[in-house]
Amino acid sequence: MLGLSKGEVKLVSYNPEWPQLFQQEKQLLQELVGEHVISIEHIGSTAIKGLKAKPIIDLVVGLKSLEDVQSLGLKRMGEADYYMLQKQEIEGKIVFAKFPYIEDEDYTKTHFLHVVEYNGDWWNAHIQFRDRLNANQDLAKEYEALKLNLAKEHPKDVVAYAESKETFIQSVLK
Repeated sequence: MLGLSKGEVKLVSYNPEWPQLFQQEKQLLQELVGEHVISIEHIGSTAIKGLKAKPIIDLVVGLKSLEDVQSLGLKRMGEADYYMLQKQEIEGKIVFAKFPYIEDEDYTKTHFLHVVEYNGDWWNAHIQFRDRLNANQDLAKEYEALKLNLAKEHPKDVVAYAESKETFIQSVLK
């Protein structure tokens, strides 16, 4: 099963279908907004073979400039169930989540779309982290152990969970 409720932190065993689910989403996005995109990559824990992860597919979309995000067409994105996360203000990055639009707050997010400048700091960090963990199983297992502990500590606080991983992530990137 793909997706988690808002704020939920739950890790599941690696699913060998995740790369295929990424490819399907990449194709959808290329058809939807591909003319404005330089590259789309699978990132996050679902892109690390064998790693337990939240069952949400993370994609990074590289644009020539972050100002080009308007060219993606928010209406078109909404028609594909992608919505910009207004509360996610991160310098150099715009985040979309995929979920069916409903009035109440109880919905399941299945994908996160990190829109960044291609070959910029965010792009390089996401790709480098993914590649280093895929190349080093010991490092990946260390990250998995950290994530399992943090998921127990923060089962309903995805922000605290994410912030608590940051020191490890930065150590891998150095």
